[in-house]
Amino acid sequence: MPASYVSYGRTNQKRRTRAAIKAAAADLIQRGKTPTMADIAEAALVSKSTAYRYFPSLEALIAEIMLDQTVALDLERVYEAAEIPGTAEERLEAVVREDHALVHQHERAFRTAIGVMLTAQQDEATRLPRRPGNRLRYLGQALAPLADQLEAEHFERLVMALALCVGIESMVVMKDICGLTPSEAEAVKLWAARALLRAALNESKNEPR
Repeated sequence: MPASYVSYGRTNQKRRTRAAIKAAAADLIQRGKTPTMADIAEAALVSKSTAYRYFPSLEALIAEIMLDQTVALDLERVYEAAEIPGTAEERLEAVVREDHALVHQHERAFRTAIGVMLTAQQDEATRLPRRPGNRLRYLGQALAPLADQLEAEHFERLVMALALCVGIESMVVMKDICGLTPSEAEAVKLWAARALLRAALNESKNEPR
């Protein structure tokens, strides 16, 4: 599996910084305090402006911490599904199913969190990354058997395309826009994921090495 997909879209340093900010905030909250972003930044040993680059507001930071705590155990099941024995297609289907179950079970929490996280910002360019990339990591893990079949850039493009088939955004489209039931939504997402995977494999077969 291309190493870039273990941490797609951010460097190791950015991941550590984001984690440090969240850990500092969680620690202050668990100690019974009502921290400001300045308090959290000081505890995380970063500047206040750095904290705001990762989280657009204190509310967004707290929402992400609460969401992490809510879905932690179920998220582990998605990662486990990504590493089951089998073909890339079987692993992908398992991931889509487990992700769908995760989002369906915690849909209200996801909707609340994403509403806060996506609050419009004055300077979007300097406020990224703002959200975790779990789906990119477990999709990349599920497709690991294809590492030798797809060029790195094609592998990454496939993972990005498949990201449309998972997560709360996929549920919003399926339910709010398409009017589907959760089971119908799952079926459509599975079909789309298979179609994208097969399209990528067919394209790879037809391209000269």
